[in-house]
Amino acid sequence: MKQFFFWLAVVVSLNATKLWATEPVWFGNENAQRILIINSAMDLASFEPILKKFVELHPDVRVAYRDVNTLELYYLTIKEQKKPEASLVISSAMDLHLKLVNDGYAQTYQSSFTDRLPSNFKWRNQLFAFSLEPIVMLVNKKAFPGDLPEDRQSLLQTIRQNEKAMTKRIGTYDIRQSGVGYLLASQDARQADVTWGRLLEAFGSHDVQTYCCTHDIIDDVASGKLVLGYNLLGSYASQRAQEDDRLKMILPKDYTLMLMRAALIPKGAPNVEDAGIFLDFLLSDQAQKMMQTQGLLFPIQPDMNNPNDPYVVNAPGPTGIIELDQQLLVGRDYAKQKRFIRNWEMALEISEED
Repeated sequence: MKQFFFWLAVVVSLNATKLWATEPVWFGNENAQRILIINSAMDLASFEPILKKFVELHPDVRVAYRDVNTLELYYLTIKEQKKPEASLVISSAMDLHLKLVNDGYAQTYQSSFTDRLPSNFKWRNQLFAFSLEPIVMLVNKKAFPGDLPEDRQSLLQTIRQNEKAMTKRIGTYDIRQSGVGYLLASQDARQADVTWGRLLEAFGSHDVQTYCCTHDIIDDVASGKLVLGYNLLGSYASQRAQEDDRLKMILPKDYTLMLMRAALIPKGAPNVEDAGIFLDFLLSDQAQKMMQTQGLLFPIQPDMNNPNDPYVVNAPGPTGIIELDQQLLVGRDYAKQKRFIRNWEMALEISEED
């Protein structure tokens, strides 16, 4: 019964926001014979050059690109299951995408490009990773009190020693609104349970600010409203840090999580042929090189000839790749998910209504 009301609330929320009416951004010739609709949780700024290159290579295809929050994207894919509008769905919330596959919402695709993808970067030939990026901290160098943090322990120490300067000036995801935020918080809990617990308590006692989306956090760090953003997607943080000398991206030396962006083709989707062609393009050497050289995303297999390239991950400590495996589904068990979110709310001293 609880699950029924949970899903009822989701449907009401989706109808209230009318996500399926989100206006897409179009690429390609208006007179193109075929249309490819992509629903994605990736900001257009990081994807636009790839979309433009694709329609240049395939002038008979017109692409409609819809940018949707990770959690909303998951529910939208379920809502459209009987008659999908999108032919390709892209997300950084690996666990939600894996759950869609596990629950039968995706279809199989196989090509020479997916065949050469390492086995740990795909799942059942239905889910395919095309980018692997670090999860980082982003600081405002001028506003941050004291030495910049190297890891979570030094961040914790700074919070305790600079209570006034840090209160209301740390930002992170609201895991109730952000699918990728929930994933990263659950992975932190697995990687370093004790440190994570202490950090959460410090966040709570210093009135951490929670957000749905990465760019809102980055904007507030840049303005000085926040001094630090925690657990941000590295591609977005790197882009802004390259453009703004007030900002510094930090890969924590205690451990740096590595997250895959992945794509699936919904079961019953229209224009599966072009969805496959686009997926192959994402996995091609040409697109992978574009991701790195144009500073768009962290490719799966970067060119390592320039170790100082900002889109080559050079972590000062161990990295922990979030694997595409059944373990991700454990964290999305309804009861465990509800309990984890409630514990998070209690640690951050926020109510369910906030």
